[in-house]
Amino acid sequence: MRKSGSEWRKWDLHFHTPSSYDYKNKGISNQEIIDILISNNIEVIAITDHHYIDVHRIKELQRLGTGKVTILPGIEFRAELGGSESIHYIGIFSEKSDVNDLWIKIQSSCGITAKDIQDKGGDNNIYCDFKETCNLIHSLGGLVSVHAGSKTNTVENITNSLPYKMAQKIELVSGYIDIYELGQENDQNDYNTIVFPAIKRRLPMIICSDNHDIKNYVIKQNLWIKAEPTFEGLKHIIYEPQDRVKIQNHKPDFKEDKLIIDSVKYISNDNLFNSETIHLNKNLNVIIGGKSSGKSILLYNIAKTLETNDEVSKITSINGEEKYNFREKDKDFDFEVITSSGATKRLYDGENSIITNIKYIPQNYLSKLAEPNENKKGNELLKYVRGLLLESPEHNEKYDEFLHNVRSNDKLRNDIIDNYFKIKDYISEKEKELKELGNEEALKKSIESNSRRIEELKKGLGLTEEQIKDYNAKKNQLETINSEITQTNEDYKRITGFNTEVINALQELKSRKELIEKSINREEIKTLFNSKFDFIAEKFDELNSFKDLLKIEEKQFVNDNLFKTIYNSYFERRNSINKDLEVYQKNEQIREETSKIEKTVSDDKITLQKIQKLKDEIILNKQELQKEKEKLFKLYTDNFNEYPRIVEILKDRASLAEEDKLIIEGSAKFNASKFNKRIRGISDLRSFPENNYTLFKEREDLILFDNNAHLNQIKALFSSITETQDFVLNSENRKNPANAIKVLLDDYFVDYWETLYDGDKMDKMSTGKASFVILMLIIGLSNSNAPILIDQPEDNLDNRSITKDLVEYLRKKKLERQIILVTHNANVVVNADAENIIIAHQKGQNDKETSSIYTFDYINGAIEETRQYDKSEKNLLKSMGIREHIADIVEGGEEAFRKRERKYGFKS
Repeated sequence: MRKSGSEWRKWDLHFHTPSSYDYKNKGISNQEIIDILISNNIEVIAITDHHYIDVHRIKELQRLGTGKVTILPGIEFRAELGGSESIHYIGIFSEKSDVNDLWIKIQSSCGITAKDIQDKGGDNNIYCDFKETCNLIHSLGGLVSVHAGSKTNTVENITNSLPYKMAQKIELVSGYIDIYELGQENDQNDYNTIVFPAIKRRLPMIICSDNHDIKNYVIKQNLWIKAEPTFEGLKHIIYEPQDRVKIQNHKPDFKEDKLIIDSVKYISNDNLFNSETIHLNKNLNVIIGGKSSGKSILLYNIAKTLETNDEVSKITSINGEEKYNFREKDKDFDFEVITSSGATKRLYDGENSIITNIKYIPQNYLSKLAEPNENKKGNELLKYVRGLLLESPEHNEKYDEFLHNVRSNDKLRNDIIDNYFKIKDYISEKEKELKELGNEEALKKSIESNSRRIEELKKGLGLTEEQIKDYNAKKNQLETINSEITQTNEDYKRITGFNTEVINALQELKSRKELIEKSINREEIKTLFNSKFDFIAEKFDELNSFKDLLKIEEKQFVNDNLFKTIYNSYFERRNSINKDLEVYQKNEQIREETSKIEKTVSDDKITLQKIQKLKDEIILNKQELQKEKEKLFKLYTDNFNEYPRIVEILKDRASLAEEDKLIIEGSAKFNASKFNKRIRGISDLRSFPENNYTLFKEREDLILFDNNAHLNQIKALFSSITETQDFVLNSENRKNPANAIKVLLDDYFVDYWETLYDGDKMDKMSTGKASFVILMLIIGLSNSNAPILIDQPEDNLDNRSITKDLVEYLRKKKLERQIILVTHNANVVVNADAENIIIAHQKGQNDKETSSIYTFDYINGAIEETRQYDKSEKNLLKSMGIREHIADIVEGGEEAFRKRERKYGFKS
């Protein structure tokens, strides 16, 4: 049989053989009995013939069943306690009992012989005193099972003159009973709701075949017992009546084979490790051993073999070095893990993990998370809780969407800030240009004065009024053409500059588009993608061609284009007008003087046009600056609104912890500490406005905030930095005020997850209690049913927390997922009812010698496996049973067993 501790097996604890007086087919052989039991997957039976123990048959069945079916000797009695039919009850004994001695003592005490049975016509007329017989069974180390439920020979059918209710009748005999045998599965209901609350004690309930004809072996319902297939295993249903025995069709505690570690094995060629397979149980596996015995090494190697990233190495490394690296001592060292589905993974094979999302919690890891001040890991704990919430793929996807939104907002915000200061700088530049162009009123007066002087000079040329009028008209045309050329020059610069910007942006998008295209798997989706985004490359090529079209070499356009056409038209018109004006400029001296004054007037007019254009441009840019500012604060508001939204989305995920009495409260908070530190970093601290803003008075790291009040303060600071300059920046940021605003408007918000247990907040808990709460969070919020590996979770917990909180939690969670746990606490081993105990030993680490050839050695088995210390066995691990190892290794181990037995009133 596979040795992996307490496993669910089919048992039948009320089974008759042809030795019973009323057996239907007395010619059946013992081999046939064993074969039929095996074919029905029965692993343990109790032979319960009526008032008789057939010593020879039981020994023969035990021999035939070795390694296949465990045969427990037993006997069925009748007691006359009243009712239409007397009560039936059974004594069940160890498979290790001396069956012959057992039968002799029962005969002697009860006065039962084979002759009595024959003389009384079977055993219908044989009665044994109930209390005396129960005491006898217990004195012989056995268990008492009594018929219960709706049949006539059950404890419910006891009648006498006292008007006892059913529960009170059962209470009369319950002090003598260890197990109730039900007639029907639904008989459990009355016991759970009426009997056990009344007697304040719970007894295990079983269902059996009561078979009297193996040829027609009928099982009313499967009886599943989680134990080693031994009498010692059976005894444990007394201590764990709810958890170790089930009446149901299918095997209890279903877990997916692909998520169960079936066995592990060291591969070591120099006797560093024992290379025998260590089988694991699918529920709770506990590793115990003395100091430096290899407990944590075993757990680490399981975790390291199954890790899918560097998480295990990261949390166990010392100064960046791997904690356990046995290849330095043994070049062929390896470690193997096999799942129940048959998948195999070795530590150094380089393959992907066969079980993903395992949880590994090394020693002291919980306490480090639980001491954020000492270890400066407050943020790490916050991230850890959030990470657990995000183990759900659905919620992780929502959170990724949230992160994408806020990060996109962050990038867009910085782009807007850059643009804001570009516009601001542009306005400053234009205002400077405006000043340099001179006074507008003075220019107008100069034009008026010079225009009068030109008129006088024209008259000196002897021109008629009509000629002067024509002369002036042509001069005005020249001025208009020159102004239009200037404007066209500006248009050319703008359009070519913007074209270059767009080309650069498209180049980046084009590269990203090509990467995404390569990553798309399905061809039809790739076709759809290209149909929507091929325009990027097309526009990129188109704008490059446009850039070439507008190319200038040696002050001439290389190619024909609209600008070239417009300039040619200007030049032709200007040349034509200048030619027409030549006839009016015969007097050289007057012509030269007129020309100079006219040039001055023309320049002044162009300057006036520039002034007006600059004024219009400044107004337009100031309007644009205000729009950018509004965009900034809308984006800022959008960003902090994302945080309450994601908190609301994750609330249903956080509520899963409530079944463990954990409350996880989410809220959007502002990191005032970080904000203050960074704002002080951009300030000239000599004039820091400490008292002007409540944000600077906050002393807590993370604060709740009122959206409107908060936004008003940020806006006021923005204006103080960018407009009034009341907030004085340090020299570095005076040169780069955009950086200061980026610091001001950065994302200081967090989705904050506060954990409460029994009304206490995490930061108010003791380290031990906080460690336990973190453990509950890790297990309770995990979206995976993959194994969880824990190294000494009881560290820093007080004894009450271990015996009450931790033990109960492990008992509950082991039903949901496989747990492998290192511990040195007896209560965790015994009271959590560990299904599989692994004993670790390192040679030479204590004063107990062993003949084992291995430096690190391991054995495993069920908690019920008991065998007294054998001096003659020199291999320490093989010298005693698992129970004895627990008592020997774990402090308080034996007392933990005694308390457990006293709790259930066991009579051993």
